[in-house]
Parts: sequence; C-alpha cells; structure tokens
Amino acid sequence: MREYVKRILRQHWTVEAVEDGASALASARERTPDLVLTDVMMPGMNGFELLQALRADPRTREVPVIMLSARAGEESRVEGLEAGADDYLIKPFSARELMARVGARLELARLRREVLCHERELRAEAEAAREEAQEANRMKSQIFSGVSHDLRTPLNAIVGYSHLLLDGSYGPVAERQKGR
Repeated sequence: MREYVKRILRQHWTVEAVEDGASALASARERTPDLVLTDVMMPGMNGFELLQALRADPRTREVPVIMLSARAGEESRVEGLEAGADDYLIKPFSARELMARVGARLELARLRREVLCHERELRAEAEAAREEAQEANRMKSQIFSGVSHDLRTPLNAIVGYSHLLLDGSYGPVAERQKGR
C-alpha cells in the first residue's frame, strides 16, 4: 500500500514514505510536512497514536492529516474525524479520489496559512498604529503642558494686577482714594 500511494502522489508532490508511526512522527518533528497521510493500522504506533502525538506538538498541530483504513462504515470515519483527522479515506480507494483529497487538504492548508499570515500582519499594523497614537498623545500632553506653563505666568500677573486695580489698591484709582 505504501508503495502504491507513494507512486500515485509522487506525480504531483514530494513524498517521504516511512515504515511505521514512530518513524513518521520522528520525520514530522524533524521537517514539518505539508500533510501527513497515515494508515490506521501500523506497527509500533498506530495511526490514532500518531495523530494524537502530532496534535500535541505545537510544530505539527496544524498539519493536515488524512487517515487511511480498511475499516469501513460511518462509525470508523466518525472515530477518525473525532480523533482529529482532517479526512478519512476507506481502502480500497481510487487514485483519483486520493489525489483529489490530498490536493484539497493541501490547498486548504495553504489558504489557512495565508489567512494566519494576514491576521499577523493586521495585528502588527494595529499595534504600530496604537503605539503611534500613544506617542501622539504623549506629544500633545507635553505641548499642552508647555503652553499652559507659558501662558499661566503672564496670565497670573495680568489677573493679579486686575484684582489690584479693581480693588482700588493700586495705580490711579488708589491715588484718588488717598486724595479724598
């Protein structure tokens, strides 16, 4: 089965085929693949154990996984999908169906990466805009503080002299009051 699948997929993609689940996990951790195609029944580590290990590792958590199995029926498919597989293909399958499912999962993964990249760019732009707004606010506060200080000193003098003049205790008004 491994050679059959490898021969089909190599027509369009680079394929690395390994003998068992443990080797698949080691390979995926060494070089994060674009997709993992695994059989449910493998020696050492079965497909479900491989899937669980891939989903537990942050480096491979988002890698699409297609499970292959001879176990037919809705219950088996549901079990695979609920375990975290992105797709579940029952053997025997046609080469066209395998190619279509692999192609679709790779395209979805590519689109997901583009969306995530775009979201990161938008977050970075929003953070830059927020920092720019904070800097503008700081500058505005500094300007207002400076203007306030520069205006307060002469205005205090004007207000003080105005009070003295209005009280009649300074200037010509005070002179007239003394002269009475």
